Amino acid sequence: MLLTMESKTAAHHKLELLIEKGRATAGSVVEHVMKHQPEDRLVRSKDLAFVADPGSTEVSVRLPDGSGTQKQQGQNLHRNALTQMAQATDLPLKFVDALQQTGAPWGRELLAHNLNTVFQNRMPKNRYLLRSMGSQVRGFLSDRYRRLDSRPIVEAFATAVQQKGAFPYAGYVTDTKIAIQAIMPEVYEPIPGELVAYGLSLENSDFGNGALSVRAYLLRIWCSNLAITQEEMRQVHLGKRLDESMLYSNRTYELDARATVSALKDVIKGQLDAASLSRRMEAVRHANDQEVSPQNAKETFRRMLQKGESEAALQAFESADTYNLPAGHTNWRLSNAISWIAGQTKDTERKLELMKAAGEVLPKAA
Repeated sequence: MLLTMESKTAAHHKLELLIEKGRATAGSVVEHVMKHQPEDRLVRSKDLAFVADPGSTEVSVRLPDGSGTQKQQGQNLHRNALTQMAQATDLPLKFVDALQQTGAPWGRELLAHNLNTVFQNRMPKNRYLLRSMGSQVRGFLSDRYRRLDSRPIVEAFATAVQQKGAFPYAGYVTDTKIAIQAIMPEVYEPIPGELVAYGLSLENSDFGNGALSVRAYLLRIWCSNLAITQEEMRQVHLGKRLDESMLYSNRTYELDARATVSALKDVIKGQLDAASLSRRMEAVRHANDQEVSPQNAKETFRRMLQKGESEAALQAFESADTYNLPAGHTNWRLSNAISWIAGQTKDTERKLELMKAAGEVLPKAA
């Protein structure tokens, strides 16, 4: 059913309100990135000293100072860094978590002992890049990790999307990842009665929790369901092996960032043009033409979502709700059932994962 002019005017007004509301969160991401940059250290395995400090609830690591003999005050280990250590040493993550979370000193002491034994005896000459924020190690990475300065990347994204007429829409910050989204201010009606907006989402992690990525997304305006679709740009943090001079070479860092910014601008220019927008709307129409049985929906949710999420998504898909979800048992409704769950999710990283899951079930734009 075609919408009335009043309904379309209301949709434009709601989109304006969403943009205004999201502007502050997007701005907070830019501010966070500009003010918080990780401190880097390249350390050999044999120089790492893991300790269970009395009075602390976590294992920490002491690092050599400039002389290579003395140890600094310990830095706490973020779970992301612990996960990366488990992968580097082949220690089961479940075992690491169990010792860290015992609540008793012996658990942390045993974990520190295991880490010291493995790093100092099994792989003493290996080198790792430790990325810290304040007194916490948040990334424990290979010495081939390619550092990408988030500051010029985020600044270039914000500038380039605005040059194409898009506005900052939303932003997300976790301990190890940032995401910023921009949206075009136009309302599109790819299906009679279905009003959507279109934008781009940038993600990056300075701590090895994902690649630098740019993806398109679709926003269903009435309920703010957001599906992040296929990846348009991906740069993995893997480069040449670092040495001490390269690690602290600002010129190398700046040249790498400059090349990334140039590629980013090209992607934005291509994805926010009329032809790309037309292809995205065609993908929505195609999704709406694809029938999905409740049984197939159930299998899709079970495969892609956690148990509670799967049950909630199926309940939404099978409901009579045609406000929060589009009508009909279609692939478009299936995607919106997942993005509806994303909207109810408080954990930021899981929310982003669910938005991408909602986009994965949609047809790819040609």
